[in-house]
Amino acid sequence: MDLDRNAPLCIVGRNGAGKTTLAKAVMNFALADTFRRTTSDGALRQSSFVRYTVDGVSFEFTYDPAVGTLSTRQSVPKSLRSLIAVELPIPHGQRFSYFHALSEADNEIRRAIILDNHTRPGALIEFLTRIYGDARFEDLREVRFSRGACCFYHVEDERYVREDYFSSGEFFLVNLFRRLQSGPRLIFIDEIDISLDAAAQARLVNELRALCMEFSVNVVFTSHSLALMQTLREGELLYMEAVGEQSILEERSFAYVKSLLFGFHGWDRYILVEDESAKMVIQHHIDLHCRPTYYSYLIIPVGGVTQVTGLLQRNRDHGFLAPADAVIAILDGDQAETGNVTKADTYCMPLRSLESAFEALYDQPGFSPKLPDGEKIPDKGRGKHIYKAYRRYRLLSDAEIVERVCVPQAEKIQSFSEQILRPFLSSRLDASDVAAAPVPI
Repeated sequence: MDLDRNAPLCIVGRNGAGKTTLAKAVMNFALADTFRRTTSDGALRQSSFVRYTVDGVSFEFTYDPAVGTLSTRQSVPKSLRSLIAVELPIPHGQRFSYFHALSEADNEIRRAIILDNHTRPGALIEFLTRIYGDARFEDLREVRFSRGACCFYHVEDERYVREDYFSSGEFFLVNLFRRLQSGPRLIFIDEIDISLDAAAQARLVNELRALCMEFSVNVVFTSHSLALMQTLREGELLYMEAVGEQSILEERSFAYVKSLLFGFHGWDRYILVEDESAKMVIQHHIDLHCRPTYYSYLIIPVGGVTQVTGLLQRNRDHGFLAPADAVIAILDGDQAETGNVTKADTYCMPLRSLESAFEALYDQPGFSPKLPDGEKIPDKGRGKHIYKAYRRYRLLSDAEIVERVCVPQAEKIQSFSEQILRPFLSSRLDASDVAAAPVPI
């Protein structure tokens, strides 16, 4: 986990995949009694262990039957333990135990309020205002007490409302902001969306991006929220899956996760082409030079050139397929000298068309198999007639035709695929390296 990344990262997966266990394992590095406090009896066994490696130095926690949990004989420096803060879900999260701290310190807090020993937490107010989209936090004030800080609102007379009486979502965000300011390099939050409404979830990630950079911190969190997930950018979403006795963590796209977790079907990328034959050609390019693809994709045969470019523009205006940068148009090569290719996100494939390329191949000496001698080939639309006749007689399959016509243009096809298709369908990492590469946090 690269702590210099200073960015949010979301981990999603089905129940039982291992997300909370991962959070506990991370927390255990900072608080060695984590599993004893948060795990039921019998969850650990003699062979249980966790190994941490920090800048090449390893620390191993193994099962100690004397205390019934994991422990280590190595001394973990405080400077390393202080790098990590973990917030577990109810009832183990620190935000839940902080309720009692505020209640127990009521007299101390009340005295500070009466003496006007409070401040206006401007940065926190701005954060909450951006998350919730209204100005109800303008009168928020904060006092310090022996165990930390407490926000409150004045009400009529001398009464006040402490932060532990705020809504659960507001209370969580107040504590999250303090965590971000407190100095750890890695904050792991299990079930970040549990107390936030959909609108707050949708705004949270963008705020975290800015605050991670401001405070030089990384926020790793688990979630089941679609509203939150769809705001994530490339490299910010990991999918955890239980495979046998292992839990595998891999970078995945939103459409992949949405389909797997919720059964919703959609695509990350759309390629608009003129017809079915163009679709086969582009699919061949992808299979040959772009596998595996990171993003899910759909190739849509639209019709003529005007229909393709028109649909691309309508999506750019209204976004009914996907965001503008997730949709491109690829026209037949015979459009290369027209003004259509000067339009944004519009390209021409290396072949003039599948039919014209097959016609040229058919006319070469020694081409085999030939159409039956009795087949009359008209001059007008000759390429389309030859192509349709081969399909009618089943002399060559579609895949064989596409493969044959692409061979003479192999270098152009490779160049086109590597410059246009592969960047469009791949993540910032080469797809072939995703499984092997260390996951950046």
